[in-house]
This record gives sequence, structure tokens and C-alpha cells, in this order.
Amino acid sequence: MRQLSLSLRPLQLDDLGLAAALRSHLDRQATLAGFAPHLEVENVPGRLTAEVETACFRVAQEAVNNIVRHARAQNVWLRLAVDGDRLVLAVRDDGIGFDVEAAQRRAALGASLGVVSMGERAALADGTLRIESTPGAGTIVLASFPAAGAG
Repeated sequence: MRQLSLSLRPLQLDDLGLAAALRSHLDRQATLAGFAPHLEVENVPGRLTAEVETACFRVAQEAVNNIVRHARAQNVWLRLAVDGDRLVLAVRDDGIGFDVEAAQRRAALGASLGVVSMGERAALADGTLRIESTPGAGTIVLASFPAAGAG
């Protein structure tokens, strides 16, 4: 039951808040994978709704984990900012990139759940997700969530 609870909402969000939890995850993965982490947090309130914090963290976590597994990146940039009434997350790498449409086709056939789960997590929090990549040119994952209810 504890593991199920943790999978729904990581304790580090409650303990640290979204920005610090993202920093912790990014730094930990950078140490393990050997890339240089870059984090920028701009205009983000101390707390957002639990739903938005959880979805944003999980999308970033999956994006960074995919970079570690597939990208062979030297640098990973994570940017979190409030733009108007939206919380915007961007995770970018300088890795090998991939064919997004082919990955989405594989995901639709059940071969890979990462791309699907990021989109579903964003949608469940009234967010959006876009992935841009070109083989040989890195990848950027862009997610946007409502920032309303921040406090």
C-alpha cells in the first residue's frame, strides 16, 4: 500500500516542493548517467495544486529517465516557469534525438509506455504535452499545466 501511495504522489513533493524535488531528481540522474544538469526556475510559486505538482514532476521524471536510457546526452536542461496562467515545463537534451512519430506508433501498439504515460499524466491535470525531436539533434519535451490555485 505504501508503494502504491508513493507511486501516486512522491513524498519529496510534500517534503521539498516541486522545484526542489525536480532539482533533486535531475541531480541524482546526472550523477548516475554522467550528464551536466541545468535547472532554471522562474516565477514559480512555492506551492501549486497537488494534482499539477504531481503531474509535472512525473512528466519531468519520465523525460529525464528517457534521456538517461536512450539519448546519450552530455547536457540536460530543465526549465520550470509560470507564463500567464500556465505552468510551463521544458526538458531538453543535446542527445541523439529520435523519430517522434515512430515512437508514438510503437507506443500505440503497446511497445513503449513512456510517451503515452507523459501525455496521459499531463491530460489528467488539464495540461498539454508536446515532444519535438530530430534524430541527431536532441529532444525537447514541453508540458503546460494550469497554474491556477497556486498558493
